[in-house]
Amino acid sequence: MKKILLLNILILIGITGFSQIPAGYYDSASGLGGDGLKTALYNIIKGHTEYEYTADTTDVWDILKETDKDPDNSANVILLYTGESVNAAQEWNNGNGWSREHVWSKSHGQFDPEVYGPGAGTDVHHLRPSDPAANTAKNNRWFADGGTEYLSTGCYYDDLLWTWEPRDEVKGDVARMMFYMATRYEGENNEPDLELINYFPADHNTHDPVYALLNDLLSWNQSDPVDDWERNRNDTIYYNYQHNRNPFIDHPEWVECIWNNNCTGLWFTSYPVKTATDRISYSYAVSASCSMDSVLTISCDSVPPTWLTFSSLTSELRSATASLTGSPALSDTGTYTIYLKLKNGLDSISQIFDITVSDGNPIAFTSNPVTDAVTNELYTYNITVSGDAGANFTLTGTELPAWLNLTENTGATAILTGTPYVTGIDNVILTVTDDTKKTITQEFDINITAQEDANRIIISQYYEGLSNDKYIELTNVGNTDVDLSTYYLGRWSTTDLPAGPYANGDALSGTINAGQTLIYENASAVNPAYAHSSAYASTSATYYNGDDPIALLRSGNTWEDRVDCIYASIAGGKWGLDKGFYRKPDVTAGNKNMSVLDGTGEWTEITIEQADTAIYGTSEYLGSHVFNTTYIKNSDNDFKIYPNPATHFIHFESSNKIQKTEILTLTGSTVIRYSGNSRFVNIANLKSGLYILKLTDTSGKVSFSKFVKH
Repeated sequence: MKKILLLNILILIGITGFSQIPAGYYDSASGLGGDGLKTALYNIIKGHTEYEYTADTTDVWDILKETDKDPDNSANVILLYTGESVNAAQEWNNGNGWSREHVWSKSHGQFDPEVYGPGAGTDVHHLRPSDPAANTAKNNRWFADGGTEYLSTGCYYDDLLWTWEPRDEVKGDVARMMFYMATRYEGENNEPDLELINYFPADHNTHDPVYALLNDLLSWNQSDPVDDWERNRNDTIYYNYQHNRNPFIDHPEWVECIWNNNCTGLWFTSYPVKTATDRISYSYAVSASCSMDSVLTISCDSVPPTWLTFSSLTSELRSATASLTGSPALSDTGTYTIYLKLKNGLDSISQIFDITVSDGNPIAFTSNPVTDAVTNELYTYNITVSGDAGANFTLTGTELPAWLNLTENTGATAILTGTPYVTGIDNVILTVTDDTKKTITQEFDINITAQEDANRIIISQYYEGLSNDKYIELTNVGNTDVDLSTYYLGRWSTTDLPAGPYANGDALSGTINAGQTLIYENASAVNPAYAHSSAYASTSATYYNGDDPIALLRSGNTWEDRVDCIYASIAGGKWGLDKGFYRKPDVTAGNKNMSVLDGTGEWTEITIEQADTAIYGTSEYLGSHVFNTTYIKNSDNDFKIYPNPATHFIHFESSNKIQKTEILTLTGSTVIRYSGNSRFVNIANLKSGLYILKLTDTSGKVSFSKFVKH
C-alpha cells in the first residue's frame, strides 16, 4: 500500500559552514546564479597546483593517503565503493592492495595521466582509493540508479545501459565530485571541456568529454548531504596540496542553482531515514538551512499516519530542525510517501521520499529445498521456518506428488520424504502460515533421475552370534550385475562418528548378480552351519564387538567413501551385541546416515535363534533377502506377490478376479502372457533380472509390481 504525508517545513535560516572556508574565497560568486555562477566558480578554482600521478616526490598516491585516511586507523585508507579500510602503504601491490579511481572516468575526455601527464587525470578532488576489483567493475560506466548488486557492496551495475550506482553512503560524494569536474574543466589551456548530460550516449566507450546521468546526480546530491568527511577532505586538498576547493562541498545549494535553475539558497542538510520496522522506534532528525539571512519556520500541513508524529524543534536564523518519530505496528507495514517542504516565506524546495515499514519478523523458509531425487532411493528434505518468537506455524503441502509425504515435527520444522519410482520432474509447493495469518510459499521442482544400479548394493543383514560367529550379508537390489572390484567392507573401532580409513576391512572381488545375495563371514565363524557353508568370502570387517560402525565402501577405504552403513549411538554403546538386523523389503538403496534400529527405520531386529532357524526365502535367513515385495492399491484392487526374489514361480493374491496376467521387461516388452483367473506364473525360463508383473482384473483395472528373477 502507499500512503501520502505532506509536511511543510517553513524554514527561515541558512547554512552554517563546517569547513574552514578562507575569508573572501567566494566573494566573486556572490549574488550570481546559473551559467554566471558556474563561470565565476571556474575562475576561482582553476589554476590549482598539480602533482604527478606517480613519482619519487609527492604524487597522487601520497596525497590520497592523507585525504582518504581512516580516522580510526591513520595507517589505512577508506575505499570508495566498498567502504573497506585497508593498509595505505601497500598502494597497488600487484593488484592485492588498492587502486586510484578516476570518478570521472579518464576515457570520457581523454585525460589519462599516464599518457597526458598532470591535469584532470591527477586532480585529487575526483580521485579516490578503490578496491581494484570494484574499480575494474565500475570501468567507465555512466552514473545512474539501478541494476544488479555488485558483490554485496551496495553498489549496482547495469550492463545494458552501462551504468554504475555507488553505495548510498557516498552517492552525494560522487555527485559533488562530478559537479566539481564539470565546473573546473571548461576547455581552456588545452584542458578538456567536461559536461554533464541527461542521456546515455550510443557508444559507452566514447572519448567525448561528457558524462551521464545528470538527473540522478542531482538526486544523489540531495539524498546524501555533505558530511564532515567531505569537509575535512576538501580542507586537506586546499590547505596542503592543490590550493583550490570543491565549491559544491562548501555550498551544495549551488548545484541546484547551476544545473536545476533553483537559486533560492534553501537546502536540506539531513538525509531521510527511508526504512522502518514494525514494533521498533523510527526517528528522522530533519535539518535544513538557507544561505541568506531569513527566518525559517517548520510546520506540518497534513495529519501524519497514526504511528508517526511530526514535531517542530527549532526555528533560528539560517537554520531550523524538526523530527519525525513513531513506532509502527505490524498492521502499519507498507510504503508512505513523505513530502518535506522548506520555505522562507517566498521560495521553497521539497524533499520527497518513501518510508517503507517492513515486518521485523517475517515468516520465512530458512531451509533450501532438495531439488534432486533418484528412483528407488529415499528422498528427504528437512524443512525449517522462522518468524515471530513463540508463533505457531502451520506447514502444508499445497502441491505434492503422490510419492511424497509431509510430516510436521514441531511448529518450525517439518520433513518432506518419500521414494520416487519414475523419472521426471515433479513440482512442489509448500505453504507456511502463522498465528497472524501471514503466509508464504516455497515452490520448487524435484528432478528425478534413474538410479545407477552400481549404487544399489546394500548391507541386507548384520549378524553377531557367539564367539566369532559373525556375518555381513550384501544384496544387489538393482537390475544389472555389478563388478565388486571397486568395493570394500570396513569396520571402525569407535563409538563416535567415524572418519578416515577403516580399522579392519577388505577389498571385495567378483561379481554380484542382479537380485543376488552374498554372505561375508568371519574367518573363524562356525554357526549357523548353513551360513558358514554358503559364505562367499571372509572379511576382517566382521571383527566387531556390538558397537562398531560397519560400512560398504566404493572407490576408497575411508568412511567418506561409504555407500551404505549400519551403526547407532545408544546408551552403553552395544547396539549390535548377540543379535541380528535385516533390511526391510522396501529398502532399495544404501543409506549413509546413522541407522535407526528401533523398528521405525529401515532395519528389523532379530534374535540369533531366529536367524539360526530361519527358512530359505525369508530375510531372516543368511543368504536370502526379500526386497521390493510390493503391496499396490489401485482403486479397490489390492494384491501382493511372493516370493520376491523368485526362482521358479511367482504367486500373487488379489481381492479381485484376474482376467489377464502379463510379465514385462523394464522396456515394456511382454515376455509371458496368461488369460484367466490364474494365481501364479511359471518364470523358470526367464533370465535373471528385474521384471514387471502386470495384472488386469475383470473390471479393466490394471496394477503393476516389480519382482526379481534369480
